[in-house]
Amino acid sequence: MRTKLGALAVATAALAGGVLTQTDQAEAATPDVVVDSLSVVSAPNGQSKATATVHGVKTIKLQALTVAVRSADGANRDFPGAVATTLGTRSTSFTSGSRAFPAGTYTYYVAYKFHDHWHSLSPVKSFTAGAGTGTATPAPTASAPSGTTTPTPSTPAPTATASTPGSAAPSSAPSSSAPSSTGAAPVGIPGTWHPVFADEFNGGALDASKWNANWFGCPTCVTKPPNSAEGSAYSPSQVTVGDGSLHLKLAQQPTTVGGKTYPYVSGLVTSNGKAQFTYGAFEARIYTPSSGSQMANWPSFWADGQNWPTDGELDVLEGLGGSACYHFHSPAGGPGGCASGTYSGGWHTFGADWKQGSVTYYYDGMQVGQITSGITSAPMYLILNNAVNPSHSGTNVAPADMQVDYVRVWQH
Repeated sequence: MRTKLGALAVATAALAGGVLTQTDQAEAATPDVVVDSLSVVSAPNGQSKATATVHGVKTIKLQALTVAVRSADGANRDFPGAVATTLGTRSTSFTSGSRAFPAGTYTYYVAYKFHDHWHSLSPVKSFTAGAGTGTATPAPTASAPSGTTTPTPSTPAPTATASTPGSAAPSSAPSSSAPSSTGAAPVGIPGTWHPVFADEFNGGALDASKWNANWFGCPTCVTKPPNSAEGSAYSPSQVTVGDGSLHLKLAQQPTTVGGKTYPYVSGLVTSNGKAQFTYGAFEARIYTPSSGSQMANWPSFWADGQNWPTDGELDVLEGLGGSACYHFHSPAGGPGGCASGTYSGGWHTFGADWKQGSVTYYYDGMQVGQITSGITSAPMYLILNNAVNPSHSGTNVAPADMQVDYVRVWQH
């Protein structure tokens, strides 16, 4: 995030986090939404998408409508592209975003969020993915899947060491509550893991025991950005928690900090001074600002050490030129790349497996890149921010809300 201008040259050269279903017995018997048809189709490139036709028993305004997917072991592999919509009594067609699936058999069904609760619908169907294809087949049962309750926040026993703010340390991160059953392991990252940090953002305010809401300042201060190329200052007023998500809001509002006026003000969170980690799997489920099929602005999920660049900088995600990109910065350089495919316009998971000598990056549970040079071993803290920069953002959009469903960290 700090050295994005150099990274731009590299940058230009399936709702995997999962839907938590909550289906009351009465609602299961008389749902407010009816599925008229549901299917999955696959493209030659191995990407699959779902199409559903639905209608409401009466006019109903949904917070989200999506097609949920479960693997044989129960893991969430949802299609990206959940949308807020209003349904009437006439049929409406919904098409998900595309994603690739590891080889295997999956069940899928329509799910919707209404009054902050998720509901799953019949029919339940299945498809098989393998060798880049997914073939829809009849489901073994037509009954709606049993719902799982929303995880109750608990306090994990983090093995993370406390960090001490340093003058050269860049930081910005999102928050999330204790690991739930849905966060038993990172999406698509192999290995045996145990959770050491999580925030599910199920409360009504930012958890101050885990996060700071600005960049190296007093708790209520408006601060300058981590990177001098950014066009926004950061204010705690632009950071909120509600509807089960962290919201980092960008506004076109001239803001002066330290004698410099920035054309925008935005939201940023960091765990600096509260949690930091050496090695592990880092994952966040994010809904980035978008412009058409591309990411807008400069949304970022990253980790940083106290002495930059000596301690390293791990960029799990940064939107550069409209694409989803990853990098690792150190005194040895800043190698990285950008993933093919579309990672805007819906919920997506962005993860990284940091181990001695390598960082492997996973988007929506699929490996998109690996870096094996210049990997440092100093502890890093988490950062999330909704940045903007005319020279290498995608299309700049304001106002814009970068939403984060959860942030989780695991270690072996």
